[in-house]
Amino acid sequence: MRKRSVSVSIVAVLAAILGLASCQKNRMESVPVLSVGINRSLKSAPVVMADVHGLFQKNGISVDIKIENSAVSLFDGLHEGFYDLVCVPEYQAAVHAFADTDFRIIAVLNRNQTRSLVYNGRKVAGIADLERKSIGLARNSSAEYTLYRALLVNGVDERTVSTVYYTPEELPGALANGEVDGVIVWEPFTTDALKLTGLAARTENVHFGRDMYWLLVTRLDISANRTDDLVRLLSSLEESIGLVNKKKSETVGQIASALSLSPDSLILEWKAYTFNLELPQSLLVSMEQEALWYQGRYFPEIELPDFLDVIDVEPLSAIRPRHVTIAVDGGSRVP
Repeated sequence: MRKRSVSVSIVAVLAAILGLASCQKNRMESVPVLSVGINRSLKSAPVVMADVHGLFQKNGISVDIKIENSAVSLFDGLHEGFYDLVCVPEYQAAVHAFADTDFRIIAVLNRNQTRSLVYNGRKVAGIADLERKSIGLARNSSAEYTLYRALLVNGVDERTVSTVYYTPEELPGALANGEVDGVIVWEPFTTDALKLTGLAARTENVHFGRDMYWLLVTRLDISANRTDDLVRLLSSLEESIGLVNKKKSETVGQIASALSLSPDSLILEWKAYTFNLELPQSLLVSMEQEALWYQGRYFPEIELPDFLDVIDVEPLSAIRPRHVTIAVDGGSRVP
C-alpha cells in the first residue's frame, strides 16, 4: 500500500508540473506579437528604448523589431506583410496615399529637422550657390521635396539644379568621388559623407524651420482588428519617450549600442529632435503641402488624397486624448 501511495504522489507531482508548464506555454503563445520595422537612426529611439527596458513585455505585448539602414523601403515591407508597423517620415505616407490607402497613421513619434546638405566647399559656397550644380538624392525619399523647398527659400530656380539618384548608402561615396557637388543626407549618412569627403566637406541644415514628422504606421487590417494591441504598443512607447526625454545621458549609450551608431554623433544630433507621442493638426498641413508638390510634379491628373482617411486616432486617444488635435471624429478605420 505504501509503495502505491508513493507512486500516486509522484504521478500527481509530475502532472502538476506538466500542467504548470502547459499553462505557461499557453500564456506565452497567447501574448500578441507585432513586427515593427525601423531604420538605423535616432528617430527610432522610442522603439529601441521600449525594447531595451522591457516595456513591451510589461504592457503585455511582444514586439519583433527589424532594423534597416534607411526608412526608404519600409513602407513596401508593410504592404508586403513583412511588417505590421513601420516608422517612416510623413512624406512617404503622403506619397503612398496616391497609390492606395490601405494603411493607417496611429501616432507621431517625434518631430525632427535632420536633413542636411553636405557639399564640397571647393565647388559650392552654400545652398544659395547651387545653380548649375549637381545634387545626389535618395530615390523615393523625402530628400527631393526637402531640396525643392530649400531652393525655393534661397531663391534658386530648381530647373538649374541637376539631381542624380542613389541608394542612401551610396550617397556619401558619390560626393567623395566627385560624382556630384552635394548630397541631401541624414544620419548616419551625414557623418559618413563628412568623413569620406574630408577637409573639403561642408554641411548646412536644409529644413529652414520646417519639421519632419516621424510616424508610426500600420496596415488597415491591423488598425481595424487589433486596437487593444496598438494601445499596448503606444503605452509602451509613451513610457519609453519619458525615458528618452528625462534620462538623455543614460539612454544615448543604449541607443548607440542597439543601432550600432556613434554616441558622439547622437549627442550632436539630439538637438534637432522633439520626442512626443501625438497626432497634431500640423501633420495634415505638412502632408497636404507635400502632396500638392508631388501631384504637380508627377500626377497632375490624379486627385489629392484625403489624409483624414489614413489616420486612426482611436489607439492614441485611449491613452493620451489631449495629444490628439487633428479635427477628426473617431478616426478613420475603413475605406
